[in-house]
Amino acid sequence: MMREVPRLLTPVLVILVVLLITPVDVQAHEYNLLGYEGVGTLGATGFVSGPTPVVADFVTTHCRYIDVPNAPFGYYYLRYHLDLPDNAIITGVKLYVADFDASGALLANLRSRPWNSRQEGTTVGAVVTDWAATQDTQIDMGSLSVTINNQTTEYWIEVTPQNSGNPGDLCVYGIQVTYN
Repeated sequence: MMREVPRLLTPVLVILVVLLITPVDVQAHEYNLLGYEGVGTLGATGFVSGPTPVVADFVTTHCRYIDVPNAPFGYYYLRYHLDLPDNAIITGVKLYVADFDASGALLANLRSRPWNSRQEGTTVGAVVTDWAATQDTQIDMGSLSVTINNQTTEYWIEVTPQNSGNPGDLCVYGIQVTYN
């Protein structure tokens, strides 16, 4: 009977050793923001202070845009606050946008700054739509590695248009943030 116990334990021990030395694949998570969650705000490029810009949505698609004609980059932003778990690592940001302005574009930045700070923030990722695009499109910030520290830092995505006469030609349907 004593010989039976070690014979039964051997396969169990082998399985345990294999499980312990096998690398664990970290599962990616997605944090989704809808276009209409963006808050209109002023950019530091053209202002010190002033009223926030008017934002608008296409009713059927909820595609949000800054409703200011002939806006240059950096003057107005749609700001999307990120509420991710502490120590999460942002690995990617994709934006689903409409770019029907053949002479305009959308610039998106992933930014961070210390809490309770008047700093403009640090850009840790950026992407711009194709200047010649006239379609619904997806833009991708590429491979990122930004570790979230909610104790000291706030994080957000800002989207700024450079549009021509029809501001609604450049709008945001949604944003997807991938993190581990």
